[in-house]
Amino acid sequence: MTSKYLVKFYFTTLLIGTAISTVISLILEYENVTSYLFTGNIGEFLAGLVWFITFGLLIATISQVAFFIYLFIHPLGLGIFKSFWPYIQLLLIIYAIFDLFYFRFYEVGVEEGSVWGFMWIPILMIAVGIVVARYKNKQVKDTNIFIPSLFFMVFITAVTMIPFIVVDDTSWIFRSVFAILVMNAYQLIKLPDYIEASEKEKKERGRITKSDINEEKRKELRKERDKEAERERLAKQKKKDIRSNNKKKAKDRKRGSVKKEDS
Repeated sequence: MTSKYLVKFYFTTLLIGTAISTVISLILEYENVTSYLFTGNIGEFLAGLVWFITFGLLIATISQVAFFIYLFIHPLGLGIFKSFWPYIQLLLIIYAIFDLFYFRFYEVGVEEGSVWGFMWIPILMIAVGIVVARYKNKQVKDTNIFIPSLFFMVFITAVTMIPFIVVDDTSWIFRSVFAILVMNAYQLIKLPDYIEASEKEKKERGRITKSDINEEKRKELRKERDKEAERERLAKQKKKDIRSNNKKKAKDRKRGSVKKEDS
């Protein structure tokens, strides 16, 4: 993806997260901040608004950092754990769900006397994660990416939420959880569109970037590795066939000698 579309992707996500967090903050803090707008205390309102926008920018930045970390972790996990990576992701998803339900919200709810008042937060996160993962999986027709998508929407979201889970003031959770969920869904679903638009523009301009050259080299290396793997497979199969034929010939000779002795 070219720097133009990378910047566009970054600032669009930043704007979405900041706007959602700011609107929710204005609703939650109506008496303390928003009401000043209607009473003529513009200075007080603007001071509160600047603080809400700053907090929204912080949430958006953390969400984007988490997304790019995920883009690094996923191929790394595939390279290290290979076919076991989906199962490891499932274990991490289960751990995140247990952590959200019990350690972070159940005990807090028991202390506050309202368990379900806290339980709806992880339920919302899981429900949104499943919906987004299913939609993302339908986007990609040649492979199944439901588990990686669910891993991002549940586990990565849970990790991103850690700084904002302040049990003394649940309003911080409300200000962050909706913005993070929307931003994560947007990043996961829309990133291919930005990449496609970037590739289209590069083709129209006939532009070749360093990343394109590196990608071509990686493709050539993958082809060479695939060819080498195929050669090794054929060599092993040939050795196996030779051993099988030798065993068969030995059995035939043994049977022939037994028949001669019987005759």
